[in-house]
Amino acid sequence: MTDLWKEVTTWLSEATKSAIKETENLARRGRIRMEVLGINTALNDRFVALGGMVYEIIKKGERSSIKANAKVKKLVAEIAELEARLARTKKMEEPIRTKKSATTKKPTAKSQSIRKKPSARSKKAARSTKKRTLTTKKKSTPASKHTV
Repeated sequence: MTDLWKEVTTWLSEATKSAIKETENLARRGRIRMEVLGINTALNDRFVALGGMVYEIIKKGERSSIKANAKVKKLVAEIAELEARLARTKKMEEPIRTKKSATTKKPTAKSQSIRKKPSARSKKAARSTKKRTLTTKKKSTPASKHTV
């Protein structure tokens, strides 16, 4: 009986550790995704502001001063910084994904060969589509009947 109890407690301990590790992994992925979302939102805001500034400059007829404008330069620098930050953040997410994919089970040959049979509803839909295409073909008349 004591051996059984040891096995159960060992299994329970391992299962708990595994669940904790998976929870931490999911939380880390969630934090990274939220950071990516925040960076994308900030990038979108900067692009909108840049577009508005460029529009105003063009509207005033000062096209040659777009590159020289200090505000435009500042926004372009901020956009470049945010894009670099986004790339770094996405790289942080990649190792987490590869750990997850390594633990996932690969499908066996047997599970891949089993296919669902089409339902009666999908067969009926396929037939009605086929009928519609046939009736549209019947309605078209050859060009030789229209020539005089």
